[in-house]
Amino acid sequence: MNYITRLQADLTSAQAEAAEKAEAMQDFRTHLASDKFAGHDPDGSRRDWIAVADVYTWLSHIAAAGT
Repeated sequence: MNYITRLQADLTSAQAEAAEKAEAMQDFRTHLASDKFAGHDPDGSRRDWIAVADVYTWLSHIAAAGT
């Protein structure tokens, strides 16, 4: 494989990985906008809190996207 062909293959791979990461980030945004985090519970407590472990799980998922 010549140099230009290898660069084109690397670019295609990097673009695919970037697209998968962008999709994973959009999925996280959708998750944050879901009913799980909207409004109030019957006891009056807010529902817009998110667990730190949840965030770390999503960040790991995003980091692994495309690999």
